[in-house]
Amino acid sequence: MRYLSADIIFPIYKTPIKNGVIVIDDNGVIQELLSSINGIDEKRIEFFKGALCPGFINTHCHLELSHLKGKISEHTHIDGFVKELQTKRRDSEGVIFKAIEQADQEMWQNGIVAVGDISNGNATFQSKSRSKIYYHTFLELFGFNPNQALEVFNRAKTLEAELTNNNLPSSIVPHSPYSVSDQLFKLIKSEHKSQSPICIHNQENKDENTFYQTGEGRLAKMLESFGISLNNWKPEHNSSLQGYIKKLPNCSNVLFVHNTFTSSQDIDFALKTIENPFWCFCPNANQYIENTLPNINLFIDKNAKCTIGTDSLASNYALSILDELKVISFKFPKIELATLLKWATLNGAEFLGIQQTFGSFEKEKAPGINWIKNLENDTVSSTSHIERII
Repeated sequence: MRYLSADIIFPIYKTPIKNGVIVIDDNGVIQELLSSINGIDEKRIEFFKGALCPGFINTHCHLELSHLKGKISEHTHIDGFVKELQTKRRDSEGVIFKAIEQADQEMWQNGIVAVGDISNGNATFQSKSRSKIYYHTFLELFGFNPNQALEVFNRAKTLEAELTNNNLPSSIVPHSPYSVSDQLFKLIKSEHKSQSPICIHNQENKDENTFYQTGEGRLAKMLESFGISLNNWKPEHNSSLQGYIKKLPNCSNVLFVHNTFTSSQDIDFALKTIENPFWCFCPNANQYIENTLPNINLFIDKNAKCTIGTDSLASNYALSILDELKVISFKFPKIELATLLKWATLNGAEFLGIQQTFGSFEKEKAPGINWIKNLENDTVSSTSHIERII
């Protein structure tokens, strides 16, 4: 047995404990959570100055894009980002695989224990099968041309079978509201397994709403530049979310990713339409691509279930959940650290359906243990950093 104590422990499922004790067995499984060190031989206690919290859950990553770190321009908006990505994502297999392995190790060292990862192919599958991290792979589909819907979907089914053969959980999901035809949405919905979580890039760019409202704007021009006809597109909605949300399966956890231009009305609409909506923030990527952030206070006001993602190294400087929390804490200083850590742990575990093992310091769980150093005024600061304990 090990007895771990700290200035403050964040169990997540209940209020923080000052100078409490986490009792774990040799496999890192929680045996007890004690409110004080009373009655324990002090020689057995390992004390950590700072905070202890469960391992982080990264609900949105693109591991397969890791080789593009530092190669994509900043502040180009999503249409510029996508165009540049198309021209630069091809690289040798050796370079791609090495970058994937390094990114996986980076996340592990940064205290991440589980990841919801986007895949367009099988480049990451081998690394995932060997990793210490739990991965749920979201097989992401693009296809605005309705005539190609079945072909696109069948390719994803082939990848799904490969993941299943390697005992890796997965879901087939739409990329975004502006890149998937109605026919492809219908295939995804009809074949969806009710217990599998799904995700979609949501309102990352203001032109996404414009596209659904008027059919114009930068995204429309981007699609036309790819040779995609918009002749059958009907822009008649209040926003993109309100236009596409009923095309999604309503029988599982749904993660809306980015939400940079999501309104209060959109949140209300989703809460009424989807049984289990979750909202993922990737603040560093939002600043990298759009140079702005979501109005996170709106989500707090609605008591929405929020999670944290890193996006990819094509649109970020590192794969660190703590770095994402620093951005949010700096921009929204009234949000308590306990709330941010719940987003980074238990909410993500609940979205992925792995809360029986991860997300909180509850008996019989093995959630991993992170040590957050250099807190200031009970929250994270620019100098805060992580050390993985378990």
